[in-house]
Amino acid sequence: MKEEVTLEARKGGSGPATADIDRFSGGQRLMKALPIALGGLLLGAGSIVIPGVHLISTWAIPLLGFGIAWYYYSRVGAVGSVEGSCPACGEGMVAEGGPWEDPMWVRCPKCNEPLQVKLSTPMGG
Repeated sequence: MKEEVTLEARKGGSGPATADIDRFSGGQRLMKALPIALGGLLLGAGSIVIPGVHLISTWAIPLLGFGIAWYYYSRVGAVGSVEGSCPACGEGMVAEGGPWEDPMWVRCPKCNEPLQVKLSTPMGG
């Protein structure tokens, strides 16, 4: 969904922009993370029949599954394309975002200035 954001340059200056923001609810995040965690448990349990490998795989595979599941559960949103004028050089720009981080940074494709993306409504957890 398109939302109003503010771009702030490190060297000073800010300006309005719009960004494609996807906000993930707790239920959406859980529905992504739970199958990954359960899959890790099942694969770890299934590897117990492999001689030698079972000494490591029975605990390493579930831990890896839990780590990946935690990554997906902790993602509260994503930023798609950010459109606006670069506060550093004044040129119109379109930059690609990624998984939401706080603070979120993109680069102006013209002057390569790092720009902080500030949301008008904070991401929830």
